[in-house]
Amino acid sequence: MTDHREPFPVVRAGDDLLWKLAQSEEIEIETRQELKSQLHRTTIWIVPTEKGVYIRSGSKKGRWYREALAYRRVLIRIGRRKVPARVQVIRSPSVIRAVNAAYREKYAELWPDSARAVVRSSRLGTTLRLIAD
Repeated sequence: MTDHREPFPVVRAGDDLLWKLAQSEEIEIETRQELKSQLHRTTIWIVPTEKGVYIRSGSKKGRWYREALAYRRVLIRIGRRKVPARVQVIRSPSVIRAVNAAYREKYAELWPDSARAVVRSSRLGTTLRLIAD
């Protein structure tokens, strides 16, 4: 008898670590304009949802955001733990709503003003999905 079930999804070590890092309050993101340009590191918030791990900028003019879009490769880190990742721009309204809910759930109790700010309509267009490399 042949088994026609779908195989188990492959979970790479980078994906697993990325999900673990998304449980942290804050992470550091390293970005660069292009392969040979200088690294830039900043601290940002990160949220996990059922559909992936996401980050959002306070502005489309922010340095880390512009560099992430230009080069698409970033490094997510907490202490010595690092995950190389690439960013994907998110436009799906349902995913953006899920990311908003994740930000509210994760940050609203400790930082209510900042949590409200990160889900403002002006910031929704800066939603990026992280995909482990």
